[in-house]
Amino acid sequence: MIHIFRFSKYESFIVTILVVFFIVVVSFFSNAVFAYPENVRHGYVNCTSCHVSPTGGGILTPYGRDLSREVLSTWGKEGEGEFLYGIIKLPDWLLMGGDARTLYLYRDNPSVQEGMWLWMQSDVEASLSFKNLWFVGTFGKNYSGSRGIISRRHYINWRPREELSFRGGRFYPAFGINTPDHIIPTKRGLGWDQGDETYNMEVGWLGESFNFYATGIFGRPDFSPSKQEKGISLLGALNLGERFKIGGSYYYGHKSNEDRHILGPFGILGFTSHFFLLSEFDWQWKDTTTGSQSGFVHYERLNYEIFQGLHLYLNHEQSYLNLNSSSSNQYSFGLGMQFFPRPHFELNLLWQKQKTPTYDDFVDFAWVLLHFYL
Repeated sequence: MIHIFRFSKYESFIVTILVVFFIVVVSFFSNAVFAYPENVRHGYVNCTSCHVSPTGGGILTPYGRDLSREVLSTWGKEGEGEFLYGIIKLPDWLLMGGDARTLYLYRDNPSVQEGMWLWMQSDVEASLSFKNLWFVGTFGKNYSGSRGIISRRHYINWRPREELSFRGGRFYPAFGINTPDHIIPTKRGLGWDQGDETYNMEVGWLGESFNFYATGIFGRPDFSPSKQEKGISLLGALNLGERFKIGGSYYYGHKSNEDRHILGPFGILGFTSHFFLLSEFDWQWKDTTTGSQSGFVHYERLNYEIFQGLHLYLNHEQSYLNLNSSSSNQYSFGLGMQFFPRPHFELNLLWQKQKTPTYDDFVDFAWVLLHFYL
């Protein structure tokens, strides 16, 4: 199970202040990682500029580590973005990384007022390369299941030329914006939560102006039938100029009692090097043994970087996956702050007002994410 620590309202506040203080102090005096698709605003339209993975996220290339210091973080010095701060020198054919994440959740509604810490991830990741072939895998503790150790991602990636990629193994199929915030409607709302990577075969074209991915999805044969959805995923995107990326995705999934189609556009719009918008809208049609339903999810983040490494953003999202049932309609809006003080550290805070059919009025929801990557 995910490790949960519950506190009273005042204990939660004190613990939050102490943890935030600790990470800021360590960041100042210390000597992707998820994917950050908004780096399109700096002219990096393809994920392989920074990551080994063709669709972004996970282990960083040496160039990506340099960029984490040069364009992502507020402070940093030469070599600070390297694995273990450069203490261990790795051979050219080996890349290593890892992630540790903890999350504080707070909710205040007529039924409950509580805060809790959740330890979410502690993984290491390695990539071995031989000419144009990559072997990538993660290894870490499972916080959401009964098994103690898992590998969230493991795959083989062959790139016979710079623009062409073939990949097979366990990973998330390419769909929409590859944001690390897995709790948003365009991720969790569509069934792609943390730990829901599937076994796939993927072909990708990573051109200067056009990207395309086609993925055959074989589900999770090692899980219960509810996780054995198989199908296909298609994604195409155009790079418009140096800071704009627009595209669309299609997904078809089938399991024993359900068929579903998901289709929608997305945009990563870097208006300036400091001001950008992430937006995605997905429509879902679903046929089950009990009937049919249709609905949609969408997500928007309007972001301004005050100075390098410190971001303020507005957030808006909605999940309405069954238009015949008002009880499925949930939406929220809020204000967030994201801070990359030094390479290897991220602090992300979000406060939202949420509206659900359970309560007549908006309720409060907030989270604080602390992330350290090797």
